[in-house]
Amino acid sequence: MAKKTTPVGLCTDYELQDSGVIKVARCFSPLNQPWVRGARVPDYLDLVGHDHEISSKKYKKRMTEEERRLTLNVRRLKDAKMSLVVAFQGRDGAGKSGASKRIVEAVDDWRIITVVPVGQPNDEEANQFFMLRFFERDRMPGFGEVRIFDRCWAEEALVVPVMNLGSVTHVRNAYPEIRTMEWLLRRSRVVLVKIWLDITKDEQAIRFAARKEEKPWKYQESDEVARENWDGYTKWGNQLFYWTGSEYAPWFIVPADDKRYSRVTCLQVINNEVEKELANPFRSF
Repeated sequence: MAKKTTPVGLCTDYELQDSGVIKVARCFSPLNQPWVRGARVPDYLDLVGHDHEISSKKYKKRMTEEERRLTLNVRRLKDAKMSLVVAFQGRDGAGKSGASKRIVEAVDDWRIITVVPVGQPNDEEANQFFMLRFFERDRMPGFGEVRIFDRCWAEEALVVPVMNLGSVTHVRNAYPEIRTMEWLLRRSRVVLVKIWLDITKDEQAIRFAARKEEKPWKYQESDEVARENWDGYTKWGNQLFYWTGSEYAPWFIVPADDKRYSRVTCLQVINNEVEKELANPFRSF
């Protein structure tokens, strides 16, 4: 039985599931409810249980099951006039690319699935409303298609405040803008699954050391910056979940110290959300 906790705050609602996943799904009324001073923001990331792991044998069995589920579920989207968007965020080194790769392998059809890596905006993108670049160059899916965002529009409320790239007012305004955009995606029959992969600081250090040794081309200066700003990402990550984790587009926080566990759990979360919509399409709209 999943435990449900409702801290004091503005309609706060999160669920600590048996799988270790934390689902943040608050209700917002009105949809564009602005940032409010004094809200009690839970420390969601402190609740993450990083001891979740899975054996190699069990992983292979579970992964085969979830891959088959996803393959069949994705093939049903076109007839249902739906599409799927998976948006990954999380700690640097938490395994966003690895999780994305497993989804691509499960779907096994490049005609319908695309991974969209999101980095720093170019000069053109920096001079336009931050949402626009996510709708350009076929980055959003048509019916029957899948898009995986390796980082997404949530960067505006995460990296921007951590790195002081914009004003606090800009970030506060971004919260209702993000919720509204996600509501519009859902209205457009997009199954939207937002996943945050979380690891401990010690595990991040181990992965960065391995990356530097084994994949030096992947190791970047920004990795060290992420280490230096660990507490900042914790603070603004919790704010992100609280202000953009909605009933129609919740956040799923997945423990990722064990890569096998996080990968199979991500597929399970995605399958559950897709099957829920296929069974009762967009019931809240």
